[in-house]
Amino acid sequence: MTEKDEKPKGPLVPPDRAPQTPNEWGVLVLLSFFFALFIFLELAQDFSVAKLSVPFFLISWVILLVLHEFGHALMAKMLGWQILLVSIGHGVVRARLAVFDTPVEFRTLPLSGFVLPRPGNLVAPRLKQFLIYAAGPGIELVAVAIIVSLIGPDAMLRRSPEVWLIAAQSFCVAALFGAIFNLIPFPHQTAEGTAWSDGLGMIRCWRIPDEEFRKRMEGVE
Repeated sequence: MTEKDEKPKGPLVPPDRAPQTPNEWGVLVLLSFFFALFIFLELAQDFSVAKLSVPFFLISWVILLVLHEFGHALMAKMLGWQILLVSIGHGVVRARLAVFDTPVEFRTLPLSGFVLPRPGNLVAPRLKQFLIYAAGPGIELVAVAIIVSLIGPDAMLRRSPEVWLIAAQSFCVAALFGAIFNLIPFPHQTAEGTAWSDGLGMIRCWRIPDEEFRKRMEGVE
């Protein structure tokens, strides 16, 4: 989820290649095994219910990745923009499907994602681009607000042995972390060039010229 954004134009992150040699596969398997073993040992040592916050956080991160990207897509749809692609995860594409006529792909590692929107018209395109960028972190903050309003702020800040409350607290922590991180304005490099975080996109979209939006609307790279 650290790379959840839309680039100004063109595909965001092309699929990474799969491991090609026995050595590369061996490194991947070993790293995955030791990471899983570390998590298991940490949970098993002096186990307490509170330690379930670790797996709950990781599960919440994946759920929030999907929620974040569909937040971008939903806002774009509401504003009359076309969604060329919603990509969930990073790496090699593992599955493709259509959700309400929107192409969605799932990749190997659920750590990041992106949405490719296309302007439907040239009415206030910079404002619409701003709202699309903001919708990803925004939907995560809305989810936190709903959970806190249902459970209560006092309960959310209380240490508790109740598994359901630990799960809710972990979800809210993951959502707040993800939203705040994505609102930090920073560029990052991909194989396609420089991409923007949601925060940087919200700032720089106001400087995109009309001609750029026109090219995107017409499908011209």
